[in-house]
Amino acid sequence: MTGRLSRLPVRAGNRAIIYTRQSTYREESISLEVQEQAAREHCARNGYTVVGIESDPGVSGRSWKQRRGVQAALGAVEAGEADLIVVWRWSRLSRSRRDWAVAADRADLAGGRIESATEPNDQTAAGRFARGVMTELAAFESERIGEQWEEARQHRVARGLPSTGGTRFGYRIEEGSYRPAPETAPLLGEMYRLYLAGAGSAQICRMLNDSGVKRGRTGRPWHYQDVYQVMDTGFAAGLLVRTPPRPKDRPTASAPRQPVWEREFRPGIHEPVIDRATWDAYVAARQQRTTVRVRRGAPMLSGLIRCTDCGSTFTHTSWKAGRLYVCASGSRTDVVRQVSVAAHRIEAAVTEWVLGYAADLSRVAEAMASTEERAERVDMTARRAQQQLDRSDDRLTQLTLRLADGTITEAAYRLAAAAIEAEAAAARARLTAATRNPVRESAPQALPRDLARLWPGMTTEMQNSILRPLIDRIEVWPAAHRGDRSERWRIVPSWDA
Repeated sequence: MTGRLSRLPVRAGNRAIIYTRQSTYREESISLEVQEQAAREHCARNGYTVVGIESDPGVSGRSWKQRRGVQAALGAVEAGEADLIVVWRWSRLSRSRRDWAVAADRADLAGGRIESATEPNDQTAAGRFARGVMTELAAFESERIGEQWEEARQHRVARGLPSTGGTRFGYRIEEGSYRPAPETAPLLGEMYRLYLAGAGSAQICRMLNDSGVKRGRTGRPWHYQDVYQVMDTGFAAGLLVRTPPRPKDRPTASAPRQPVWEREFRPGIHEPVIDRATWDAYVAARQQRTTVRVRRGAPMLSGLIRCTDCGSTFTHTSWKAGRLYVCASGSRTDVVRQVSVAAHRIEAAVTEWVLGYAADLSRVAEAMASTEERAERVDMTARRAQQQLDRSDDRLTQLTLRLADGTITEAAYRLAAAAIEAEAAAARARLTAATRNPVRESAPQALPRDLARLWPGMTTEMQNSILRPLIDRIEVWPAAHRGDRSERWRIVPSWDA
């Protein structure tokens, strides 16, 4: 038999915890200082000793689990460290009927109590009824505010604006709309160009911090996670993330953060900073290389060398005889061979290759021609994949109609539908893979003609950023014998991949 929790007798102590909360809603956003002053005056009038202050600044009255302050205040009462909680008004505790009842019950079970500094604290039946009415009024106000916010959100969405206001990096607000900012819009476009050229979020972050541009309203330095938060929104491409309405039973619930390739977008009315091809290439690249890191001082060929023996990338290391690029899998396990190549030899070969392209216009023209041919093949693959998807949709529709009029059995329908879905999945995979990269396509033409003069003065990180859009991979195969000094590599340009 399970016994019910018994309430402790109400403690007559005078140790008070002051709890304050500043709302996110402007009309009732009373400052924490005003609330604290009113609570202190209430404690002084009643002879209470203030033993602590807990606050939840800028938090909605509906967000119960996210409010550490109110949880700490209730915890102090339950632990016997305080006898009562003093709030400015009952609505500061919570605007949710359930959460308010839970808080009051927790305090009551612990033998504590909750008092309001500006409203009656009558402990009689009439007083409890009055508090219930005020709690219901607070819940009504919360629902009214939520409805107003949702109406405002829907109005902004209908106008092609973000569902919430605020600044967006690369843009400034003029006459109620977003326009590219001359100071930061070029940097926003450069972020995508760098990523498509092979840079990681850390490298882009350093570029932004080195330029002196700060992040957001606070003016803090950029963090590598900020880079993806800005780029994944699609705002630079003239897009807005399509956010589903919040459920009525959980108005403060946040949808789980989806990767950019799984999000739904809608067109905005603001001017894009990048074109749609660049955006599509970025999304495809994000999905393909979610773990790429380009660290400060990265070696010249970081992320470019592949082992033909096992397919792994190479890592850079130093030993007593010099620097080496070593197969990552071979260095971690005995299952595959440990393939390596002297860094100075392969770097010299790649340097000769890239400088040869920069100095020879005919080779650049050949590379651009190959790039155009590859782009045509990619476009053709994308068109055929889309046609296959359209045919699959039509076949599935016809199949469903045949099932509805009884022409085929349900078992036959399931078999045929499964086959059509398999074809559609393969077509979607081909369509996702058939994405062009504008940065790679223009890389040969973008090489400076005086690269031979600039190259020696560049850092290895800068050299790596030039090579990444030009080279798809450098294949290295195992040595034929110990001390093999033959040329065991092949450079695969991006236009031949």
